Amino acid sequence: MSTAATVADSRENEDPRKAGAKRVWYLILAVLLMCMISGVQYSWTLYARPMQGVLGVSLAAVQVSFTLSQVIQSVSQPGGGYFVDRLGPKLPAMVGGFMVGAGWFAMGFATNLPMLYILYTLSGAGVGIVYGIAINTANRWFPDRRGMASGFTAAGYGLGVLPFLPLITSVIHNPDLGVQGALKITGVIMGAVIILIAFFIRFPGGAKPKKPVPTEKDFKTGEMLRTKHFWLCWLSFFSVNFGFLFLVANSAPFGRSMGIVGGVMAICVMMQNLFNGGCRPFWGAVSDKIGRYKTLSIMFGINAIAMFLFGIVSPLGVPFFILMLSVAFFTAGGSYALFPAINQDLFGTAFSAQNYGCFWAAKAVASIFGGGIGAAVAVNLGWIVAFSISGAMSTLAFIIMTFIVPRLGRPVKKGQPVPVTN
Repeated sequence: MSTAATVADSRENEDPRKAGAKRVWYLILAVLLMCMISGVQYSWTLYARPMQGVLGVSLAAVQVSFTLSQVIQSVSQPGGGYFVDRLGPKLPAMVGGFMVGAGWFAMGFATNLPMLYILYTLSGAGVGIVYGIAINTANRWFPDRRGMASGFTAAGYGLGVLPFLPLITSVIHNPDLGVQGALKITGVIMGAVIILIAFFIRFPGGAKPKKPVPTEKDFKTGEMLRTKHFWLCWLSFFSVNFGFLFLVANSAPFGRSMGIVGGVMAICVMMQNLFNGGCRPFWGAVSDKIGRYKTLSIMFGINAIAMFLFGIVSPLGVPFFILMLSVAFFTAGGSYALFPAINQDLFGTAFSAQNYGCFWAAKAVASIFGGGIGAAVAVNLGWIVAFSISGAMSTLAFIIMTFIVPRLGRPVKKGQPVPVTN
């Protein structure tokens, strides 16, 4: 047998739990992928006001672009996941990386709202593809520690923007470059690094996995959508993201409405992303110890309190604003570590990339409220009303994951007997 054939055969039958340091390498690549797409979401709050000035439109109109970008991710992730589950991660990662970089770079040439909407949507579609690849790479290499793997990978999405923030801030304030120059520079960096990583990343079993052979624990997407478990988890994910995405899109405009200047606001945004990303491996590891549902119950309960108090405590001063940002992001951000693990816990791994895309749709729908509509509510009814609505939604997420889903047991495919438990 040739060397190439031997390697291919060993990969086909490899057990990721016995891969040693090799699987850590693929986890690092997954984290780096997340870092490169992080800015498409988490740096937007720095771009929103300057783009409003460039285009001469309202903040709500500019924030519609954020909403569209989030919504398209709900389409591109399950669609991209279909090909990822069957072709492996390399080619889809290259395509996704090109979409992310090209869309973001071209936004630097936007001169009107339709151009901004189309290009931000293109970049968002690439994010959905790359996100699904990263999270599934981590979970497939660490089936024994899904919470930890999801946590570190999701941390890349929350923390990855941090090295970009000083660059973005300095370029935006450069009169010769401005906000459009910042978009061009960061777009080139993100797209190039993602495409480079695509040459090295793979799933256990080789670059191109075998056709999925589902077991009784593996749910196809249609089977998953017929379970109560999925829709309740989906509603919980949507509910906590309602307020989370409102803050992601509007934390800087809210801070500036209180008189916080640009340089201080950049520090506040850096702190929110530090807690947003840093919480994910923490909550993932906690969930591996005490269980997913108990962890989500703690997170969502604290988050609900923080959102109700946000509009009241934050105006007391910059330290209080940073405190509330930190608590809100530390608790809501952990959902991105736990729901990928819940997806595979409940519905298996054979179709996990495509299935998690359906979970991701909850985030996209929530962005409709957190982007343009959330800003419109804040402008017309006040920030406290907007934060109170967010607190109510987080309370709903807490109720679902504390009192309802844990009592359902494991999901059962339609036509299969219900398992008997003692």
